[in-house]
Amino acid sequence: MEREVYRLREERTGVSLEGSIKPFVRVREFTVVRLIENGRMSSALAEGKDEGEALRLARETLRFSKEEDYHLPTGCRARWVRTFEVDIEDLAGELSSLSDELKRRGFSLGATVELITRRLSVESTAGADVYGTYSFIMAELEIGGKAPFQVYAGSSNRMELEELLNPYINLVKGLEPVKPPKGNLEVIMAPTPLSSLLLPAALRKFRGGVGVKEGTVAKPGEAIASPLVTLLDDPLDENSLRYVKADDEGVRARKNVLIGNGIVRGLLWDSHSAWKAGMESTGNGIRIEERIIAGSHNLTLVPGNRTLEGLISEIDGGFIALGLRGANALDRATGDFSVVVTPALIIERGEVVGFSCFELRGNVWELLRNATGIGRELTRAWFGEGFSISFPFLRTEVVI
Repeated sequence: MEREVYRLREERTGVSLEGSIKPFVRVREFTVVRLIENGRMSSALAEGKDEGEALRLARETLRFSKEEDYHLPTGCRARWVRTFEVDIEDLAGELSSLSDELKRRGFSLGATVELITRRLSVESTAGADVYGTYSFIMAELEIGGKAPFQVYAGSSNRMELEELLNPYINLVKGLEPVKPPKGNLEVIMAPTPLSSLLLPAALRKFRGGVGVKEGTVAKPGEAIASPLVTLLDDPLDENSLRYVKADDEGVRARKNVLIGNGIVRGLLWDSHSAWKAGMESTGNGIRIEERIIAGSHNLTLVPGNRTLEGLISEIDGGFIALGLRGANALDRATGDFSVVVTPALIIERGEVVGFSCFELRGNVWELLRNATGIGRELTRAWFGEGFSISFPFLRTEVVI
């Protein structure tokens, strides 16, 4: 019998601001056991450290699984620690002061800011011997005012919320509503709305198992984006929010280039999807509860050399997409979307002149094909199922 034991403990300590400051602590810990016996595989999850219960559940479901000649992947030995502490009282004080300052400037603030620490281990009869722990701060900020917007951003060390928000506040302060633009325009996609479109589309496009089966996978050598665009998964970036040296199957993690200068270079594989396709795992086995999928650890759009001011200055007519509504209706298979841009900061002759709100239809991959400029500063964010992104501002062409 082959056996794999995965353990995760995630601690969240933070404060929320919804009229008043509220501290909170949340802990989730679970154990997953995966078994293979006589060609049958099963996985089961038990809350806490109860490996025995997970093993019992896995044995109960083993007989219902189909037979196949799959074996656990050859694991590695890996250790890493990247943790830090945050004084929650200091964080609450900073959030309260920031809220007061924004009020004086005509804005309101709703926020959740938390320190997340994840401790994981993987042990298997196939040689996995992994223990890692990493921390990061994640902020979800809702800014109210004439042009309300949201910012999701994280950091691998202590972050200053005011420094994070100031560039956005400076963009929207003093703006008044204007008419929506029409025609062929340039748009600067801010990192938050860009990630809401690109992350789910990329997870579908570059997941070898699902994409190969359904015929929607990217094809190596295909020109899929502007030569300005390089998209990769880099779990070894020490500043990423998901910093790991091995995936959730105990396979050594590595940098994987998905798009290099506009050309498809590779796909993401976990061990099972790779086995079915006659490939090898790329170290991208991501565990969602007891299930393993192929996914990115830290999806990164490689930054360019342009400041945000530089990207804006070269636009005669266009807008900044600071927020989107309806991104959850994205067609992940095709990349087609229909969203409401709100707020859209309207640009005329290289200056932001007002804000508006309007519908935008398009395709994620067309946004990348039409890219005309990429910012030099990365915004990092964390999404609920454990995916991390590192995205800059992206300038591209659209039709309204």
